[in-house]
Amino acid sequence: MIYDTIIIGAGPGGLTAGIYAMRGKINALCIEKENAGGRIAEAGIVENYPGFEEIRGYELAERFKNHAEKFKLPIVYDEVVRVETDKRPFKIITKNSTYLTKTIVIATGTKPKKLNLNEDEFVGRGVSYCTMCDAFFYLNKDVIVIGRDTPAVMSAINLKDIAKKIILITDKQELKVAEPIMLDKLKEADNIEIIYNAKPLEIVGKDRAEGIKIAINGEEKVIKADGIFISLGHVPNTEFLENSGIELDKRGFIKTDKNCKTNIDGIYAVGDVRGGVMQVAKAVGDGCVAMANIIKEIQKGI
Repeated sequence: MIYDTIIIGAGPGGLTAGIYAMRGKINALCIEKENAGGRIAEAGIVENYPGFEEIRGYELAERFKNHAEKFKLPIVYDEVVRVETDKRPFKIITKNSTYLTKTIVIATGTKPKKLNLNEDEFVGRGVSYCTMCDAFFYLNKDVIVIGRDTPAVMSAINLKDIAKKIILITDKQELKVAEPIMLDKLKEADNIEIIYNAKPLEIVGKDRAEGIKIAINGEEKVIKADGIFISLGHVPNTEFLENSGIELDKRGFIKTDKNCKTNIDGIYAVGDVRGGVMQVAKAVGDGCVAMANIIKEIQKGI
């Protein structure tokens, strides 16, 4: 079978593209590596998505998934390992199968950026990258958030009503955020302490993480806590595009034009994987734009 379009990734952008594809009556498939709904499920309270004054991230993700299922978007749970674009139909190779398609929408999002210290030794044993996934393991306990700017501030805010104390450690002189209201919420919390200009050196502990060694102006010290959340932002999930011919920028994000089109005709990228403003509303808009263009292509008989 040759699909009209295959969407790689079932986050807000991918599912929006899928909804438009099904409404456009084209033969579509969505391939998702993990959970439909995307990384917004990891967010706490979402207050900036139009139509919802306040909604929990996991609930919004579930609504996206249910909406796509209502229009019978087929979702296959598998991991794409390679994309071949040298001729059409394009070939998408997953761990378990191979698919042919006339067009592609890449909506693979991002993954957490690592400290690149010794954190791998303690992941699941006191170290986490997902505040909302693991916050309740630290109910009324002391936790550390290591990070910068918006990601670190969001993590601290998500934890303020769960943890007893949050110590936000950053290597910056100040915290810059996408929405200034976030800094207001940070200042209002009486259980958040901020340590600036701190260089992380090593996560300390035996069977589990017990704290982190940092350096401030050359002086080393250990900050103790029951858990550590790493919130440094995200890097794009684009490793599978190696040797695909699809152009990436120096950070690995996919280059696109204003219509979300890549350098290869028939291939589009939507949402966080194309960089820029990383918000649900933008991803949803991208999904709409990309699929509207694909439907036009299909109708022209490519």
